[in-house]
Amino acid sequence: MSTENNDDDRKLAAQLSNPEGEQGIALASNMNKANALVTACTIDCLIPEAGQNIVEIGPGNGMLSFSLTYTLEGDGHYQAIERSADMAQQVKDNLAEYAECQMTVHNEDCFDAPIDDGSVDGIFGVNIIYFIEDITALFTLFDRWLKPGGRVALGMRTSDTMKAQSFTQHGFKLREKAEIEEAMTAVGWRLSGSEYFEEDDIELDGKKIKVDALVLSAQKV
Repeated sequence: MSTENNDDDRKLAAQLSNPEGEQGIALASNMNKANALVTACTIDCLIPEAGQNIVEIGPGNGMLSFSLTYTLEGDGHYQAIERSADMAQQVKDNLAEYAECQMTVHNEDCFDAPIDDGSVDGIFGVNIIYFIEDITALFTLFDRWLKPGGRVALGMRTSDTMKAQSFTQHGFKLREKAEIEEAMTAVGWRLSGSEYFEEDDIELDGKKIKVDALVLSAQKV
C-alpha cells in the first residue's frame, strides 16, 4: 500500500470514529445513505413504544432517528450520546425543532454520559461496536441504565465485510457475532435474536464498499 493511500485510510478511519469539520459533516450525510436500512432494522428490533426513554449511541447527524421521535410521542424521551461536537450540534439542528418527544443531546463519551441507573427502556447504536475497546464494560454500563425488561439493539457490518476495507486497519475493533453475543449473555441478558441482510454496494470517498448488516438484540431479564 502506498503512503498516500495509507494516509487517506487513516484520515477516513478517524472521521468515521469521530466526524469533525466540513469533511465530517459531509461524510455523515453520505453514511446516512449506507446506514438507512440497518438503522431502521435496528430501531425495529428495539421495539420502541410511545412514552419510553430511548438512548442512541453515536447518532451521527441524527437524521436516521427522525421517525423514532414520532414513535415516542410527547411523553417519550430520546437521548442521543455523541462525542463529536459537530455531530452533536447537527443532531440539535436537525431534530430539535421537529422532535415530537423530549430530546436530550449529550456531547460526550458514553462512559461519561449522565444517564440515571434503571431509567432507560431501550438502547441502540449502529456501527459503534468497532470503536469500543471493552464491550463487556460497555454492556455492563448499559445494564445499569436499563430498566428490567429493557432492550439493546446493535447494528453493524459483518467482520468479513469490514476486514476487506483497508481503512479498518486504523483503530477499528472487529469482532465476530459469537464474541458479541457472549459478552451480552455474560452480563445476564437474554438474546432476542439476530437479523442479517445485504444491499447494493456503495461508494465512500472513492472506495467501493459492500453493504451487509447484522443486527443483534438482547433483553435485560
